[in-house]
Amino acid sequence: MESLFYMQNDTDMEPNPTPAPEEDEFPAAEKNENNADETGAAPSEENNESTPPPSLEPEQPVPNFPLPPAGPEGTGTSIITVFPKPIIPCYFCEANQNGLVRFLNAVAGYNPFLIYINNQLAVNGLNNGEMSQYGRVSAGVQTITVGGQNGYVYVEKQITVPLDRAVTVAIINTDHGLDLMVILDMYCNAGINTGCFRVCNLSVTNQGIQVILSGGTVTLFDVNYMQVTSFQYASTGFYMVSVSNSNARNGSLLLTSDIYIRGNASYTLYVFNWRNVEDAIRILIVEDRRP
Repeated sequence: MESLFYMQNDTDMEPNPTPAPEEDEFPAAEKNENNADETGAAPSEENNESTPPPSLEPEQPVPNFPLPPAGPEGTGTSIITVFPKPIIPCYFCEANQNGLVRFLNAVAGYNPFLIYINNQLAVNGLNNGEMSQYGRVSAGVQTITVGGQNGYVYVEKQITVPLDRAVTVAIINTDHGLDLMVILDMYCNAGINTGCFRVCNLSVTNQGIQVILSGGTVTLFDVNYMQVTSFQYASTGFYMVSVSNSNARNGSLLLTSDIYIRGNASYTLYVFNWRNVEDAIRILIVEDRRP
């Protein structure tokens, strides 16, 4: 499964300083940031120790994707386009009973995480808004540990890796600390002229949102916290995607972005916080398609 990522930043956010490139067993994808807006207080720093492993893959060229038009005041206008590297050899497999696993850091207020599978390092230094590539992992129950650079364990939890399926494991904020959420990823079989679009709300402060593709092609109302909607069909082409609070929460527009939908591709729009205050959200649009 190939993946393409688009990141939408809120205008008021202070992006984390760009770290030196790192490689890891499940590499986080490289970023190309264009026209980033920087206002507000910088996030706190802690546990900055980092030892980058050796480089595994050469850098890949970044094509020029169109930026979205400026939205209403207070909405985001900067895009980060992320291109994952090819799937690496299998590090956590037994025989042919395997599944695909990738990780998303949807947590605000923490420094980059180290992620372990059964006490083996899988991802080294995953920032807020970053997603690793897929890695092959033995199907069945596996123990996932999320820790800091200083060895502190934030969450440890068992998940079930489905056989011959792909999942995204999101690290999320909750009212009682950090948690893991397993999201099943699926191919789109809608034909060459149609793509599939869904929304996953991981924002702990904006627990009811609505998402609309321009022209009302897709309208998803009242997407609750930790909810993953069903896929909706959309014809290929460019769209503006608008993310708002739900009508029950005044319906105010939060941000907009552009998206190009390809045929037979699946798109998941993740909504999460860059800061743990209401309306401080960002979105990550992930395209998954068959190789």
